[in-house]
Amino acid sequence: MKNILTIDVEELFHTDYARNSEKKGTNFRTPFSMPLILNLLKEFNTKATFFIVGELAERYRNTIKEIFDEGHEVAFHSYDHKSLRETSPEQLEKEIERFNDLLRSITGERCIGFRAPSFSLDNKTQWALAVLEEMGIVYDSSVFPAWTPLYGVSSAPVRPYKPSKGDLTVEDIDGKLWEFPLTVYSLLGLRIPAAGGFYLRFTPRIVRKAIKKTNKRGSPAVIYVHNWELDPETPKPRLNLYKSFVTYHNLGKTVELLKSLLREFQFTSFVEYLKETEMI
Repeated sequence: MKNILTIDVEELFHTDYARNSEKKGTNFRTPFSMPLILNLLKEFNTKATFFIVGELAERYRNTIKEIFDEGHEVAFHSYDHKSLRETSPEQLEKEIERFNDLLRSITGERCIGFRAPSFSLDNKTQWALAVLEEMGIVYDSSVFPAWTPLYGVSSAPVRPYKPSKGDLTVEDIDGKLWEFPLTVYSLLGLRIPAAGGFYLRFTPRIVRKAIKKTNKRGSPAVIYVHNWELDPETPKPRLNLYKSFVTYHNLGKTVELLKSLLREFQFTSFVEYLKETEMI
């Protein structure tokens, strides 16, 4: 079974734990990390979805063109990586329109996918579903169906579904927008995050088990990794002990950990998966 690989394209200063430790604009690494990532995907003949922060897409148009020309999907990850809790419906609508205008000018196409910064789509921000649908977004991948200190909808479905606009834990079979939750590993009734990022660096065995278990249920695993996690020159501003552990633990091993997944499992982009399964 094909799983879905996503690359969240953002800078370290966009992240929750390092946001206030770096002066914005002093360490732009996106154009330097991307060649490594594209070469890695080419090596394994794998396509991926790149969820891109809009201000980086504006700054690095050539990088967006390279991603697209390599056959990967370009999707939207907000304009400046602010949580949905800091955004309004009107602002999100304008950001999607602005990103689509930019993407059309670079690739001739519009985006059909969205991921909220910091997986901030939950039942306090479910207003975003109506905006996404109205703006022609076909799928979202923002729901983390587990509890974490930063995000999570612990009782949401763990398979692709069409969420109710009033409650993310409820399926609306007549809905238009597909939700692809991030992968979790269920053990004795407990849902353990296992979709990538820090979890790949901290518990790679759990991630592999989660992919196998998800596939056994007949669903694709949704895996993510940040471009800064794959960059050997990622800056490391000083953080407190906890934030430093989450942000930097095994950072130098991320490339090999991702390679091990690419060797063991098949991956594709959201748009290719949707086409192959006739969901669009």
